[in-house]
Amino acid sequence: MRIHGFLPLITSLFLCSVRTFGQDLSIRRIELENEKVMLYYDLIDTVLDRVYAVNLYSSKDNFINPLKSVTGKWGLEVKPGLNNKIELNASEEFGVDFEDKVAFELRAKVYIPFIRIEGFDNNPKFKRVKPYEIQWQGGRPQSYLDFELYHGIEKISSFNNIPNGGTYNLFLTGNIKPGADYHFKISDSKNKEEVVLTKNFQIVRKFPLLFRVIPVVLLGGVVYFLVKPEPDCPGCLPDFPTTPND
Repeated sequence: MRIHGFLPLITSLFLCSVRTFGQDLSIRRIELENEKVMLYYDLIDTVLDRVYAVNLYSSKDNFINPLKSVTGKWGLEVKPGLNNKIELNASEEFGVDFEDKVAFELRAKVYIPFIRIEGFDNNPKFKRVKPYEIQWQGGRPQSYLDFELYHGIEKISSFNNIPNGGTYNLFLTGNIKPGADYHFKISDSKNKEEVVLTKNFQIVRKFPLLFRVIPVVLLGGVVYFLVKPEPDCPGCLPDFPTTPND
């Protein structure tokens, strides 16, 4: 994997007027370290509590799709700040055999969710192997949505091409591990820049683990009763009954 050099790096800020609204996006520097590309940028906004969608693009596909092998200060709901860092794993993104020049484009726009998801405000719990109705509002009426289930940063499964009708019956299979820190990434199937994330939720077993432990405990109690030693022989096991000889 080798990137021979960079074409002039482009920065884009999708705002009406940078000067009028006190907003600015600027690149501080770019660093190369083996297969890593580190980009440092400033995002300034004088309006408090406004957040941005920040994505990195490349000339490899003519700046069409946002890069995926990225970590750091990027994605949805990024708060303005100085010296923000984005790190790109170039070998994962372009392949280990990639050898060419490439340009990057950093884009930031005010983040406004294209749909509003309901029912995720209080860290809800979802049981496996049980249907749940997910509800939302907004979006283009004739569009289709993709629901991607994540556990932290790991993608677990996808529910694709869901009609934007405002409801969907979600069914979580039994092979999904119970735990916290799950969330959905929901996007327009025709426009991947239209994205929202749900708040975190928990996935739990359909039946508590206690119900599975009880039979084992009872079995242990039965075994204990059968092998309980006689009072006059502490530490001894009772004799097992013999089978009469024919």
